[in-house]
Amino acid sequence: MMPATGRPLTPVLLTFCSAILWGLWWITIRWIESMGLSGAQAGIVCNLGAALAIGGYMLATRMQLRLSARTLLGAVLVGLAFACYSLSLTLSDVVRAILLFYLAPAWSKIIEWVFLGQCWQGTSTVTLILSLGGAYLVLGGDVSLAAITLGDALALISGVAWAIGAALIFSGQKSTTSALTLATVVSAMLLSLAFAWGTGEALPTMASAPAFGTSLAVGAIYLLPVLGITMWSAQRLPPGLLSFLFTLEIVAGVVSGALLLDEPFGLYRMSGGVLIIGAALIEAIAALRPTAISEAKR
Repeated sequence: MMPATGRPLTPVLLTFCSAILWGLWWITIRWIESMGLSGAQAGIVCNLGAALAIGGYMLATRMQLRLSARTLLGAVLVGLAFACYSLSLTLSDVVRAILLFYLAPAWSKIIEWVFLGQCWQGTSTVTLILSLGGAYLVLGGDVSLAAITLGDALALISGVAWAIGAALIFSGQKSTTSALTLATVVSAMLLSLAFAWGTGEALPTMASAPAFGTSLAVGAIYLLPVLGITMWSAQRLPPGLLSFLFTLEIVAGVVSGALLLDEPFGLYRMSGGVLIIGAALIEAIAALRPTAISEAKR
């Protein structure tokens, strides 16, 4: 438990770095897709590579896998969030998927109020209005079910799963980062497998050896360190503050997507992004209050 009066700068700086790398994750997914693997197949193999690497490290160091039920559930939900987010990057516009994911501050407020019994405050109303208003603009002013694609739905699910998972990890029993990361990548791999099976996609095979090998390497070299930092920070920073720090991903992802993919990024999306970032900023300011930090850890 961190003291209510202060917070080491290390998790904040590391979270900023990982946020930039998460914002560029779409490039890796699209690159693997161009080599012949679908979004679900890339998710399966990348998470397999990360699982093999962290699992091998834990075996070599004889590290035990100890997770409380609450923390394990949080890791599984973060794995769901990551799997859905990666899939959404191939099924929707990159800019759209990233911005819809960042409705997480709104979902966290609703979850805290309905399920955790926390008081609904004025800042909660502002956060909810800004987040939902931002989503309305990102969707181009059309919120009909016909306008929401599968990729959009997965991005929305990802944000909800992240909000719940981060809250459970922060409030749960302290665990090793390695154990948390292993649980997260294994759950993400299994969920990607389930998606591939449910949509009738073929499972990845060694027939596409270059793409298979590249995906394994990406999982071990790129995904594992970034996800490890995320899990480490999730145990040390309140969910609201963590979500705000990760809004740097919006900048990295939206700018790179607009530049490299020539995706549309007009006034509607820009305004929606500003509202969503504003909601996350309000959430972070509220989370930085010493009383909020101490109450969150009870």
